[in-house]
Amino acid sequence: MFLRKTIFYVNKNIIFLLLLSIPAATFFTVGGKPLSIVEFFVDMFGNIQSGQTGYSFYSIFINFSVIDFQKPLLILFMVLGWFFMGIIFSLVERNMKYHTISVGSFRSLLLDALFITLPAGILFVFIIELVGVIISGFIALFALLGHSWLWFGLSVGTTVIAYYIFISFMSYLVCWVPCISMEGLKFSMASSLSARMVSKQHTKIFATIGVIVLIQTGLVFAVNLAGIVSYFVLCFVLNMLMCMYLPAYCYNAYFKLADIPQGAKRR
Repeated sequence: MFLRKTIFYVNKNIIFLLLLSIPAATFFTVGGKPLSIVEFFVDMFGNIQSGQTGYSFYSIFINFSVIDFQKPLLILFMVLGWFFMGIIFSLVERNMKYHTISVGSFRSLLLDALFITLPAGILFVFIIELVGVIISGFIALFALLGHSWLWFGLSVGTTVIAYYIFISFMSYLVCWVPCISMEGLKFSMASSLSARMVSKQHTKIFATIGVIVLIQTGLVFAVNLAGIVSYFVLCFVLNMLMCMYLPAYCYNAYFKLADIPQGAKRR
């Protein structure tokens, strides 16, 4: 849903999106570790085969967290990543609203990044961390069963179900940031409006996001086994794609669901 228009939009504006995504992707890659879940289950499978099943809650959680708590100073890079992501969101909004790539007021760009996208990004990371805590708790609890392969199966099953629910929930918030910036609504009211806008198309949006996540997971798994691309390079490429396509997807969805023609407004 909206994926074809998003791909067309990114291809049309590839130069400025590519240049803008580089700093955001760099900070996300240095400050986070989004691929560790796949690596965790690959290592877990190998450890069970060799008879090693000792995992503490913390050793599990650090694999489900996108924040590297072993290096707290790197959290600043995640914040900077969301700040630059906010600038991309703001520029994509202006481009779709006015059909121009004009930066306009630099102060307005900074305010949008600081008070709209940055808080939204921090809240998004908090939700991911909360999901990680819940899954890690269940995996640690399943370890008490004593049967290694049952533990592995339940752990994988719980992870799949938890992220299925998470992606389904986040699908309702596709228009959340656009509703804040375009409608001038508070965060809670914008989330409610986004859910109402998305409700009729939720299944299609969920399927689109779900397929993308599955492709990414399969890619990470294949690369992890083959070892042909470094962890940093793979993270950077995936983060850069996210920085280019996520803002375009969100605003394409908003303009379509709100029935507003792109470029309808003029300066």
